[in-house]
Amino acid sequence: MSVSHGGGASTAMTSPNTAPGHITTRTEVTVARRMRDRLALEDFERAAKRHLPKSIFGYVAGAAEKRTAFFDASDAFDELALVPRVLRDMSTRSQQASLFGKTYAHPFGIAPMGSSALAAYDGDVVLARAAQAAGIPSIVSAASLTKLERVAQEAPGRWFQAYLPGEADRIEPLVERVGRAGFEVLVLTVDVAAPGTCSMIARVLLAQGVAAKVDPQLRAADLQEPSKS
Repeated sequence: MSVSHGGGASTAMTSPNTAPGHITTRTEVTVARRMRDRLALEDFERAAKRHLPKSIFGYVAGAAEKRTAFFDASDAFDELALVPRVLRDMSTRSQQASLFGKTYAHPFGIAPMGSSALAAYDGDVVLARAAQAAGIPSIVSAASLTKLERVAQEAPGRWFQAYLPGEADRIEPLVERVGRAGFEVLVLTVDVAAPGTCSMIARVLLAQGVAAKVDPQLRAADLQEPSKS
């Protein structure tokens, strides 16, 4: 990918575009001027830290306790490497991947983040639209602040993440509710039997003289049918 910095409100970015039997060409993509210096995930995190209130940034970027598991996961990804293969036909290359009978443009998607609407206006809907445009799956969090029906309407075939309660008579209504809302895939989170403490959020709140406890356990009220009024 190459970047051409212009003096206007946007910058021109080019990406490879190939056709069978032809030399690789590049397609121009328009990028907003304020986005042209954000070329890696770390760039977005730094921008978010400047833009968001400390408590919300801590919620998004924070992890449990000393962030040991967070850094371990990051290190594991860093150990993966691409193997270059030269002088190969690239005209038919594809990142497509199939899962649950559906083909996606890329082998990754958008993970669930509770209360994403706190970080960006209409955050759940924005993520739904972006995922559909990119041809990738996106998972709505059980702690979403947006009605399930509205998110599902924005991007049919959505995935929903849930913390299942321990009793069958509570699980069945949850699954039925998600299905009626238009979701096709139910993603279960199973590693929060004992919720961790987000030290980053706790420090921010303590500095503001506020004590808070975030409990990810699903409540019945979280999945009530939308009001008919």
